[in-house]
Amino acid sequence: MKFAVITNKERDSDLSVTKEIVSCLSAHGAESNVVSSPADLSAIIGDCQAAVTVGGDGTILAIADIAAKEGCPVIGVNKGNLGYLAGLEPDGISALSRLVTGDYSVENRMMLKATVSFPDKKCDFYALNDIVITHDSVLKLIDFNLSCDCFEIAHYRADGIIFATPTGSTAYSLSAGGPVTDPALNAIIVTPICAHTLNARPVIFNDGAMLSVLGSPRDNDRVRIYSDGGEGVSIPSKTPVTISKSPFSLKLIRFDPNSFYNILSKKIH
Repeated sequence: MKFAVITNKERDSDLSVTKEIVSCLSAHGAESNVVSSPADLSAIIGDCQAAVTVGGDGTILAIADIAAKEGCPVIGVNKGNLGYLAGLEPDGISALSRLVTGDYSVENRMMLKATVSFPDKKCDFYALNDIVITHDSVLKLIDFNLSCDCFEIAHYRADGIIFATPTGSTAYSLSAGGPVTDPALNAIIVTPICAHTLNARPVIFNDGAMLSVLGSPRDNDRVRIYSDGGEGVSIPSKTPVTISKSPFSLKLIRFDPNSFYNILSKKIH
């Protein structure tokens, strides 16, 4: 059996955790391919039964779309701060032997798809946590309209807007006043960022909703669209963007049942 080990070298600088993972899997007759970038993972993931990340939640987010498209299950060993997504702490690495025997369960986590429609092409972005649209410049408000299934829902004047999955409800959306949502649900959470109005509130849509965002016709500025906190892409504010449920979901490996609310109570304070 082959497994991919994706290491964040900033978190595991001496590679001590990575080496312990490789040693554990090797002791049970499994082969490990160690990589440190999403590009390297893309080249090997097709031959791997599962992927193990070493780092924080950001390490899982960085490879989520690759793993989801390949249907490769993922488990994280937490070397970060919060570790909502990671299934193991470094002192529990010995449990990885259960990957070889198949003694684990899988949670299917919904992802989002954002499609940016340029005049000559369309670009798709995928996110496990959230799609965020903000002004391309720092500290500037943007005007945009939100529609659902071609019906206009709201007009926002705000610093930006967050489209989050239930998995991402405890990330940026929570900081902006969005609701905590059980990741077992399928839904799209829309949270405006610092809206310049008293009646702007987060809205939860069903997972079949087709949402669209369009900048104000009088606004000739540029906005930036981010997928799971990446570098972002700058686009004209009047470029249509649609957000919907992704056809791919991330398979998160769990060894033992652990309530989301139990994890939340430990991590949120």
